[in-house]
Formats: sequence, structure tokens, C-alpha cells
Amino acid sequence: MAFSNRFWSVLFVLVLIALWSFISFAGLVDPIILPPPLDVLKAFPKIFVEDNLIRDVGYTLFRVFSALILAAVFGIPLGLLLGYYKALYRIFEGPLHALRSIPATALFPLLLLVIGVGNLSIIVLAAYPSLLIIMVNTVSGVSLANKRRIYQAEILDVNLFGLMRDVLIYESLPNILDGIRTSISYSLALIVAVEMFIGIENVGLGRRIYDYQSAYQIPKTYAAIIITGGLGIGLNLILNLAERRLLQWMPDTQYEN
Repeated sequence: MAFSNRFWSVLFVLVLIALWSFISFAGLVDPIILPPPLDVLKAFPKIFVEDNLIRDVGYTLFRVFSALILAAVFGIPLGLLLGYYKALYRIFEGPLHALRSIPATALFPLLLLVIGVGNLSIIVLAAYPSLLIIMVNTVSGVSLANKRRIYQAEILDVNLFGLMRDVLIYESLPNILDGIRTSISYSLALIVAVEMFIGIENVGLGRRIYDYQSAYQIPKTYAAIIITGGLGIGLNLILNLAERRLLQWMPDTQYEN
């Protein structure tokens, strides 16, 4: 089944490249908009060797992981707490969903005033929606937890910290990982977008894409965009591996080896 999925994924990519090549060869689209695939391929070594794109990749990944860690450190414990105390969650449920409906980019001018222009403002901006996503997913995971295990822990007079550490976090782990998966994709897209239009320290994949586009270096623009998409795929694969490791103890799930 896994081989079949990979086969169709590779075939889909090959079909897209073939279609792209045909459009370019036939001259259906101006090369300034859609350059030939070979030109984009030739741009890859240039952007790494001449433009030191690896530095921009490193800055973007640093911002993504920093935002994710910040969101998880606060979001998971709060989610476990609110999920266990359902009455408390009902009080905050409305405001939480209201906060989730506010676009993170709308808060960026406020962050610039409070925090200032720098890496921290970008990281906090990406951490804000990620925290809410992880928190709500954690609450959902706790609500689906095995009530018998929680009851047994309560009978044994396990304190709240012990209950969260030894029972609730394991019961809600699949939901937590789903929240992290969504947060990674959202953070990467948001950080690249902010880098494009704010350009803090003039580094980052978003800033590099903007510079290439402004200079009409279209093959390099496409190459940088493809690398950004590849990062998203790579981060998702890493999370899949983490899920198989962390959830292999769960019976009758897709995470079993």
C-alpha cells in the first residue's frame, strides 16, 4: 500500500513536469512568467553556491522551530489542564475560538510596537496561532481519553501534575501530534510570507524569493519556491517518523510497524 502511494505521488510529479515542459516548449506562456524546467534546474546550484541560500533556509527553519517549541511549551500544558477541567474550558471556549478567528498577520503591527522589529516578533507571530491549534487539539485529545485510566489515577490519589504527565499526555498524544502537524505547515507559510514583506535582517527564504522576483530572476524564484515546498514535505516526513515512534504502543492504529 505504501509503495502504491509513493508510485502515484511520483507519477503525479512527473506528469506535472511533463506538462510544464510542454507548455514552455510550445511557447504557450511567456518565459518571464513560466520559465522552462531546465532553466529552473540550472538555477539550483547557483542559488546555493553563489547566493548562499543555505543560510536563508537555516534562518527560516530556526524561526519555524522556535515558534513551534514556544507554542508547544505553553499550549500542551494549558490544553491538558482545560481538557481535564471541562467546566473551566467551557468558560474560555468562546474567547479561544474568537482568538482563532483573528488572522495572525493582523496582530503583526501590534507585535512590532510591543516587541520591536526582529526575529522575536516573527517567532511570536507564528507561535500565536500554533499555540491555539495545539491547545484546542490537546483539549480534544483529553476529552477522548480512556475514562477508566483517569479514574484509576484519581483513586490512587495521583496529583494533577502526575495525572497530566503519566496519563493525560499519552491519551491525547495522537491529537497533540495532529495539532503540531498543522502548526508546522501554518508556521512555515506564515513566516515565509512575513519574511517576504517585512524582510527583517534581509535573510530567510521569503526574503530571498522576494529579492529574486524583484530582480526578475524568475528561474531562481521558482527554484526557491520549490525548495520551500520541499521543506514542508520534509518536515511532514519527520513528523510521520516521530508519530510511528511515539504511537507504536497504541493497539490497532495506523502507527503500528
